[in-house]
Amino acid sequence: MARFKSTKPESLVSGANLITLLRLLFSLLFFCLAAVYHRELYNYLGLGLHWLGDWLDGFWARTFKQRTILGAEIDIIADRVESLFFFINFIFFHPGLVLPVALYMINFAFVDFYLSYQFIKFDLISVDFFYLVDQKVFKLNFSLAGKFFNSTVIPLLLIFLPDWWPLTLVLTAGLIGVKINSIFILRRKERPDRPAK
Repeated sequence: MARFKSTKPESLVSGANLITLLRLLFSLLFFCLAAVYHRELYNYLGLGLHWLGDWLDGFWARTFKQRTILGAEIDIIADRVESLFFFINFIFFHPGLVLPVALYMINFAFVDFYLSYQFIKFDLISVDFFYLVDQKVFKLNFSLAGKFFNSTVIPLLLIFLPDWWPLTLVLTAGLIGVKINSIFILRRKERPDRPAK
């Protein structure tokens, strides 16, 4: 079936892209339910769908060789939209955490978004190929460990250890520093050859 076949980087349609759009749709559905019915459980269900779908679309793209430029773009955007919806609701339920949440969203939805989108300038298929440009930038931001720390650790701290919010401020400030440094590193780089398809 077509959704299991490998695709060219320029392709618009793939199974992985469909998963990204579906996880965006269903996670937003739960975030909206949380807002309408004031049920925090729905907010966490939306977050779970966000994380599960984010893992699944990446796994699908790698396994079936369906990495596409469009897929990388919508994945980056979907991550930020879903996180913003979750944390808008989260602040409603936990207004005392507005400061660490605001700083984290400045990092994730603005600074990290800008950094992640630089893959287009280097003619890469996705952020997974940033090791071709700079190993340090890749390890700190786009390796499995880098991605996990960037998008998961601070939300988990805010959810399970809310009284530790000063720690999340420090960690988020550190993330912003790492990403700004990475942006300047990339600005000094020349475009490499496109990775093999």
